Amino acid sequence: MKIYIDILIISNCIMTLVYLRTLQRITHRSISNAGFTVSSLIGGLFSLVIIMDGSTYISAVIITIIKWIGIILTLLTAVRFNKATEFFRTLFIYLAIRIAYTGMIFIYWQISDSKIIYVKNYTTYFDISLFKLIAAVISAYLLLTLYEYIVRRFHNRSVCYKAVYQNGDYTVCLSAVADTGNRLCDSFTGEPVVLFCCNEMYDYYNLDDISLYQNVGFRFVPYNTLNGSGLAAVTSKGKVTIIDDMGNETDIKCCVGILRSDDTRSRAIFDPTLLK
Repeated sequence: MKIYIDILIISNCIMTLVYLRTLQRITHRSISNAGFTVSSLIGGLFSLVIIMDGSTYISAVIITIIKWIGIILTLLTAVRFNKATEFFRTLFIYLAIRIAYTGMIFIYWQISDSKIIYVKNYTTYFDISLFKLIAAVISAYLLLTLYEYIVRRFHNRSVCYKAVYQNGDYTVCLSAVADTGNRLCDSFTGEPVVLFCCNEMYDYYNLDDISLYQNVGFRFVPYNTLNGSGLAAVTSKGKVTIIDDMGNETDIKCCVGILRSDDTRSRAIFDPTLLK
């Protein structure tokens, strides 16, 4: 079968980009444009293992190692990890995303006019035009985005939440709002940020005195939610627990942003995907 290298590399660059975009949506990891570009190029170049001869045991082992190096290098280039457990968790999610999208592309290939598919060395080459392949990946991505939007908008609308913040002996419990627009991530840790609009917390940490921010572990991070936009004082100290109206408790791995409440009502704002 004739393989066109340009289609092979470009299509795998596009698919790697979609994998990483999906990974970012699910894990809320911060990935820069440069990270997307370089990682996608790495994914495209490592698809060249398809031309290697894997007929012997030794060559098959070498190809497997090269493929794993490509996947790991793609992740390490795109995402910054502070702990090994974070890396392995993200790696597992990334592999699941690759499997899911590959299945969607396979279904699209089945209903298309092309009846030839070539699989070798953990790499799939579809005998379809580059335009069709791009259309398949984009269609799958848009469908998943639409599904995610519908689930967030309508499933969480009628649920009432409470958010509990605890840092040592200090505890605050506020009513919480699930806001799909709160995709705020801490630029230092890459963790998602739950916003607490509460004058009591703001005064407790004396956040009017900017000179104390570094001493108490706070930093400025720009935000944009249903509560407005501006700069939030963000810290990684403390623990956040979300409680729904059925009493189910979910400990959230996140940073905490503290704002003054715009009225007499205090509340917390979080991304509902953090509950999954």
